[in-house]
Amino acid sequence: MRFAESGSPPTDGRTPEAGPPAEAPLDRGEPHAPPARSPTLFYWVFGLVFLGADGALAAFVIRWSYAPSIALFAVFTTLLFGGSLGLARQITSLLQRRRPLPRLSRPTGRSKVALLYTTMNDVVPECLLAVRQEYPCDVYVLDDSSDPTARQTVDEIARERGFVVVRRSQRRGFKAGAVNDWFREHGQRYDFLVLLDSDSYLPPDWVEEALRYAEEPTNGSVAIFQGLINIWNLDTRFVRTISPMSRMGQFVWERGLANELNAVFCYGHNVLLRTAALQPLGGLVEGYVSEDFATAVVLAERGWLSRFVPLHTYEAVPENLRGFLKRQRKWTRGAMEFFDFVGPSRRLARGQKLLLFETPLGHVTNLLWPLAMFLAVFGYSSSGPQALQFLRSLAVNPLGTIWSVTVFRFLILLTAASAVPASLVRYRAGITWAEALRHRWLSGALSAILQPYELRTMVGYLLTGFRDIPVTPKSERTLSRRDILGISGPTLAVGTALTAGILVLNPVGGIFNLTWLAPMMLAPLVLFAVEGERTLPPPRTVPMPTPAPCRVADVDGTYAYLVSQRREPSLR
Repeated sequence: MRFAESGSPPTDGRTPEAGPPAEAPLDRGEPHAPPARSPTLFYWVFGLVFLGADGALAAFVIRWSYAPSIALFAVFTTLLFGGSLGLARQITSLLQRRRPLPRLSRPTGRSKVALLYTTMNDVVPECLLAVRQEYPCDVYVLDDSSDPTARQTVDEIARERGFVVVRRSQRRGFKAGAVNDWFREHGQRYDFLVLLDSDSYLPPDWVEEALRYAEEPTNGSVAIFQGLINIWNLDTRFVRTISPMSRMGQFVWERGLANELNAVFCYGHNVLLRTAALQPLGGLVEGYVSEDFATAVVLAERGWLSRFVPLHTYEAVPENLRGFLKRQRKWTRGAMEFFDFVGPSRRLARGQKLLLFETPLGHVTNLLWPLAMFLAVFGYSSSGPQALQFLRSLAVNPLGTIWSVTVFRFLILLTAASAVPASLVRYRAGITWAEALRHRWLSGALSAILQPYELRTMVGYLLTGFRDIPVTPKSERTLSRRDILGISGPTLAVGTALTAGILVLNPVGGIFNLTWLAPMMLAPLVLFAVEGERTLPPPRTVPMPTPAPCRVADVDGTYAYLVSQRREPSLR
């Protein structure tokens, strides 16, 4: 193992040719003119969906003479705005022709690439052991760990694999600070750098395939080449339940609309970055939880582009409710920073700002559902006899009774209209109805339980900003039922307050809001059913001695390969 203080980059036995790639004319740090794109279909679909739904709500559901009804209109308008963006994505992804990103037949072999594995007390040995690329890369481990065991693990693997370990005497700027400290000393040596988190895994051919896009002259204005991210830690029922819907996101956004809409994005890991674009910035933008998106925004203001490449990579996701809660704390605080990214001072196109605005809006709308429930329950009054009369009508003529209620009729039509494109996208993404149903139950339970914590995080961020960035846990012990009930306490308290209001003030409101209230109160039971001991996925019928190439989404095989890193020394 060598340390960065020596000033010499690591090698893997092969010496790449010196100098920048012949096809990369970006040594001046100036982007080329971006390729022409015509994303008007998406905005037309979004406008029609939102105006149609909100207009129907205003015309047929809202009582404009009643203040609580007007307040509900404001809440539902915000919800419909966010929902319309998501629905427009799905519809447009089904209608719009997809244009592949240009690429070379093979990389030139001239580009020098640094691969940075970043960790702070969360090293994943399987992933660090699996850092190997067919294209010659210099591998640096940026280790901010304070835990002696984590530091020892990094040192042992780095010594075995010939990586350079970089440690700072003073930790500043979180992950972005670690990258920038490295960048100031070594960045000028490289044409591209690849960022990995501690739980990241790249198939061995990923860098070589990514360079086919990065060195293509027509992509000279692209600074960020973001890989597709799949999930590898499929050894728990919880993760296997939550993971399939990531394929839906890839179909709609990452392999579909993001490039066409010229969106601004960067996930901060499993990504190839052009160093010529980062040189004027001194590396990544510091001072943000979402330093990845902040960097993408600043680069976009300078004329650089972000592009997804259809190359699969992998990461781990939290393995239970507590892990999701910790990650949600970081994501929620990061999402609040997006309001700065879309401010009037930002020199971005309106469409780019709209797409960035969708991120904080999604967190805000999660909190509007409980507000809508409180308005629906406490903003109206009814009696027990009225509730019994409605139940009798429901028993005699359920369809007619439900259809006679204006708000029910609106929600039924809206749900039916949105279900068609969603079903088509699930089919195109290869997601079964069983997978979608299990995911919906679990994600709904997680959303209900995490809502109070999101609110607390938002308020805390507004009051104090952020003092530290919580690290997403890479491994969690199985939670007991007592643990789950303890975390679910705030949500159950909200549900109890709503139930009390229904019993005392508005029994009919309880019937109307049962489809919202029941999942909230039953959320812990869903977590009880999904939590369980680690269990290996079903065995593959064909052994997999080597990982699948990056153009193949082989999630089970990748999990088996990573587990084998510890078990089979011959693979090292």
